[in-house]
Amino acid sequence: MSRVHVAIVGAGAYGLSLAAHLEAMGINYRIFGRPMQFWSNVAAAGDGRYLKSFCFGGDLSTPRPGFSFADFSRPRGLETFEPCLMRDFASYGIWFQEQIVPRVEATDVVNLQRVENGFSITLSGGEQVTADSVVLATGLTNFAQIPDVLRSLPNGIVTHTSEIRMFSEFKGLSVAVIGSGQSALEAAALLREAGAEPQLVVRKSAILWQTRISQKRSLWRHIRSPITRLGTGPKAWLLTNIPGAAHWLPEGLRTELVKRHLPPEGAWWLRDRVEGKMSVHLGTTVAGARWNGSRVVLDLHDKGDERKLELQVDRVVAGTGYCVDVEQIPFMDPELRREIHLIGRAPKLHAAFESSVAKLYFVGPASAMSFGPLFRFVAGAEYTARQVSAHLREAVKQKISMPLTRPIG
Repeated sequence: MSRVHVAIVGAGAYGLSLAAHLEAMGINYRIFGRPMQFWSNVAAAGDGRYLKSFCFGGDLSTPRPGFSFADFSRPRGLETFEPCLMRDFASYGIWFQEQIVPRVEATDVVNLQRVENGFSITLSGGEQVTADSVVLATGLTNFAQIPDVLRSLPNGIVTHTSEIRMFSEFKGLSVAVIGSGQSALEAAALLREAGAEPQLVVRKSAILWQTRISQKRSLWRHIRSPITRLGTGPKAWLLTNIPGAAHWLPEGLRTELVKRHLPPEGAWWLRDRVEGKMSVHLGTTVAGARWNGSRVVLDLHDKGDERKLELQVDRVVAGTGYCVDVEQIPFMDPELRREIHLIGRAPKLHAAFESSVAKLYFVGPASAMSFGPLFRFVAGAEYTARQVSAHLREAVKQKISMPLTRPIG
């Protein structure tokens, strides 16, 4: 059984960024996972899938200059502002990994449990590794949210937008798409373009659309509504430029900020592919769902006039986002899971992204409830990588012996 100072589980934007900083520090680490797998899978499902964020909001972090998304895109003639193709972002991440983090191990972790003076990790090939510290950087994997009302439908009839492997598989089928955020709207557009017949079911009374941002702006406009990695405006500027500040807000205020900042809306470049192209049921919720043997029957409740409608379709696609839930991490030992303090279902973390189990860290979307909305996105990777790597360096350098559990202040 080998031993390592740090084990990183996940090789997406956050895992690769942290590994890049540990590499530069000379810290002994291992990183497990397939580089950019989540993004590669999403991009491969259909042409025309774009990042909602500005391209520079997708920068991975490394102390070495010359490895931003723009550094990858510019010499290849790719977009450097917006919109950027997801496949280009996935390719950028793999290029970053090959240049900066060459020692990624493309294998899965099947078990993680705490042992004396560290953690025991079992890999899919059977190897066991002992680590002093573990960083979970699994992104949105395992956190796709399917509404309870749809869970009784047969397997394969309901699909989350992130789990679609090929939009062409829906050709000729009628599909109800639930949601009004970017993933739902983009899925509806791609389904239509693949030959399906989508219908949007939207809880709100209107679909919100972003407006196109010009790079050529007046000085006053730059001051009033600065462009940041998290979007535009003063709030986005504060969250981006003082990234650790939200952690010190009262918990209730911070969690509301995470839930309400950047509400569901569609990107400007998607609007023409949706409006007027398909049926849209506004102000409508799904009150019930059943399978009649050949089709899905959705009971819709129209909040506007209290009508109850019935919609029959062949398939349902849920663009209903993600919910970070420690219980849904499949490889974590139940006893270890029970020791993690939570905010709702997400881990509660202190200032270095460490959980209530000492030396167990969570980064990426799993950290958003403790650190704010910036960390729902790749834009939070740089701050995270710097904070966590600095904390790990001090632990290794000083050979700090910490208790295995302690309360969070």
